[in-house]
Order: sequence, then C-alpha cells, then structure tokens
Amino acid sequence: MPGKQVANIFAKYNRGILFDLFVLLANIFLMRLLVQLFLDVFREASAGESLAKFGLLLFYLALLVLPSIAAILKRWHYHQRIKQSGEKELAGGWLPFGCIFLPPAYLIVNMWLSLGVSLSWIEMFPNAPSTPAISGALLGVGLVYNVVQTVLVFRYFGPPKRAPRLAFLRNPRSDLVGDICIFVNMILAQVLLNWGAISYPGFHEGKFVDRFVPLLVFALLMYLTGRIFFLVEDIRHPRTWVTILLANLVIVLRVVLGGASAR
Repeated sequence: MPGKQVANIFAKYNRGILFDLFVLLANIFLMRLLVQLFLDVFREASAGESLAKFGLLLFYLALLVLPSIAAILKRWHYHQRIKQSGEKELAGGWLPFGCIFLPPAYLIVNMWLSLGVSLSWIEMFPNAPSTPAISGALLGVGLVYNVVQTVLVFRYFGPPKRAPRLAFLRNPRSDLVGDICIFVNMILAQVLLNWGAISYPGFHEGKFVDRFVPLLVFALLMYLTGRIFFLVEDIRHPRTWVTILLANLVIVLRVVLGGASAR
C-alpha cells in the first residue's frame, strides 16, 4: 500500500515482495532439484509407472486450477483492503493498469501451458493407441477451462456487489489459503519454465541478445500470470519491478550464460 515500508516482509502490503523473494530463493537453491525430480517422474511415467502418471496428472491439474481457486478465495479480502486504504473503485470494476490487452495475454500464456501438457502426454506415450484421444481430451479441457479461469481471475479485480455467502470466504484464513495457492502454482510454473528453458535448443544457440531477450520476455509473461494478484497493490513502487526482475533473472542468466552446458 502507498506509504508503507518493507519493515515487515510478512505484512499483507508486502506480500508481492515476499512472493518475489520466495521465487528468487527457490530458483537459486531449489529449482535444480525440483526439475530433476520432475524429469525422474516424467521418465517413470513414460515407462508406464502408474503412480508417476498420477503424479504428473496432479501436477498439471494444480497448474491449471490453482489461480482460479486463489481468485475466488482472495477477492473479498483484496477489495476490503482497497476500501480501508481509501482508494476509489469503479462500480463496474476495472482492468488492471487500464490495459485491455492483459486478459488476452493471460489467456494466451495459459493456452500455451495446456498445449505443452498435451504434447508432453504424446511424448510420454508415443506408441499407445489411446494417446491421441487422451492428448486431445487434455488439450480440449485445458482450453475450455483457461477461458473460465481468465474470467474468474479478472473478475477478481472488480469489486463484489455483496459479501460472500460462504463464511469461509469472509474469514482471513481464506486469503491466506489463496496466497498459498498462488505460491504453489508459481513454483510449479517455474519447474515447467526451467525444464522448457533447459530443453529448448533456441535458448542455447546464437547471439547472447537473441537468447536473452526472448527467454526474459517469456519468463516474465509466465511470472506475471501469478504475480498479477499482488501487482495491483504495489505497482506504484519502483522496488516492485526490481524484485520481479531479480526473481526471473536467475533462470535467464543460468540458461543463457550456461549455453549448451545447462542441458
């Protein structure tokens, strides 16, 4: 919130900064281990291990639904904070930062994730007769749900007309659970991003700028799909953009500077 300091990193108004630092530390100390674990599960699923298949399915489902769950859990509390801060809201809601391109951009990034899930299933089971049907079903469900999720996420920014009927949605604990959903979703997205960045040859070949810029842009797009929940409350602070950039630079520099050795 305007005028607040970073004295208490766990305070509500600093939740976005905490989010950035959390992702930064995860990318420095934890991501290599998580990516390796993901690859191990992927190989076991490819070999036909049922438990590994179920684990991958849960991974993809969580990646798909956690943002919309967070939007539902956090909406009431977000707008209560806006009222307490004295900021004015339009009765019909508003698009964050006045940018009409944000919902389509959000939808496109999530469509890409659904396509990645579908292609991954084909890669895991290239010879199975049911693979095309299952892959197509996963893609179809993902594409439809992405539209629903985009509506839910951007509805989050419009003030509710009345208090939620469900008592839990008015309880501060629902805001905390929503934050946990966002944090978990971003870690899963970072695993997928790190895996893709390491695997895609285009990020390891050619001039530095030709590798650095596309990967940074793509990393930021994926990152902002989760960070957007907190960004609307701290967008005015220059430190916000510094911590966002730092959170994403680790993977970009590791992949681009590491070149082919990163694979």
